Amino acid sequence: MTERQITTPTTPLEAHLVRRTLSTALLTYLLLSLTATPALAHGRGSDASNFESRITAAPGVDGLEWRIINSDEYLQLSNTSEAEVVIPGYSGEPYLRIGPDGVFQNLNSHATYVNEDRFGQTVVPQDIDLEGPPDWERISDGNSHAWHDHRIHWMASADPPGVATNPDEVQLVNAWTVPFEVSDEAYEVTGDLRWVPGGNPLLWLAPALLVVSLPVAYGLLRTEPDVEALRWDGLARISGGTLLVIGLANLINLADDLFASPVPLSESAVAAVQTAFFIAIAVYGAVRAIQGTEGAFTALGVGAGAVFIGQGLLYVSVLSASQTASIFPGWLTRLVVALSIAQVIPMGVATVAGIRRLLPDWDDESAVFVAGEAS
Repeated sequence: MTERQITTPTTPLEAHLVRRTLSTALLTYLLLSLTATPALAHGRGSDASNFESRITAAPGVDGLEWRIINSDEYLQLSNTSEAEVVIPGYSGEPYLRIGPDGVFQNLNSHATYVNEDRFGQTVVPQDIDLEGPPDWERISDGNSHAWHDHRIHWMASADPPGVATNPDEVQLVNAWTVPFEVSDEAYEVTGDLRWVPGGNPLLWLAPALLVVSLPVAYGLLRTEPDVEALRWDGLARISGGTLLVIGLANLINLADDLFASPVPLSESAVAAVQTAFFIAIAVYGAVRAIQGTEGAFTALGVGAGAVFIGQGLLYVSVLSASQTASIFPGWLTRLVVALSIAQVIPMGVATVAGIRRLLPDWDDESAVFVAGEAS
């Protein structure tokens, strides 16, 4: 009988790096999968749209300012006058009061409930009495309020007939009217809803990929690894610096989470914390890569993955939408999203190349075969 003993060439260092890389990648994937949800987020991709609602005429009542927020999502009224403005609901019943004493909503109005969300899916209590006296509830001490007025945007799940036929053409969907009263005198603000086609995402992704790839390619071509010191300074620092810029650029998304939509702080804070979490991972990975110490490329890959999922994929619809829900120019919002998506390819290449080049080479002669024969 012949007995063969094989000793593999895997060194303790190589095994350590492989285990560390795999465990970090798995943990990061699970963490990002659990946290990467824009369910409560507003702005960017969650509110990006090809619908644009515009105010075409508003009465010249002193102290009143009407505004559309997030392309077609909110109608806002600011009232700095001494008179109170009453806005009726969809059945003519009083819905809102906005004036010097604050903002009030009528609990006996269907609009109070269906205007809670963009698609009117809030359950309306069965005991509402539209014919009864208003049951006013103060919701703000201010003199300004924004709400999902379903008269100004498209509510159906299917596209309008004209859009379904000619989706690449700018077209009028419908005209709208929102009535209101000031000192028992009737007025109305009018507008229209248009379909404005978006662009091709590749027009943003292709240039973004080129911009991010150039510094990484330079790092790959101009630097050599120091296997003994476990460093590849040039590539790690260049890639880390590029990721750091992209990660910090996503601070504009943090500002959008907080200020782009007039939602309660409890909602905007959840979205902002999620965004800050992904940015923090990206910045940490970038700084570790810039330092060029052990684990630099693993940290780089983790940071790139956080930006790709948390700040790129979740908001990819921004690249194909004509209207962005942002306090910043649309081109800037699209640029940051495109960079956040495109960077995963060159950063992935840098991560894999860095880890592989820093692993000790396989030595075929290190395999020891001990053969024996017993009878």
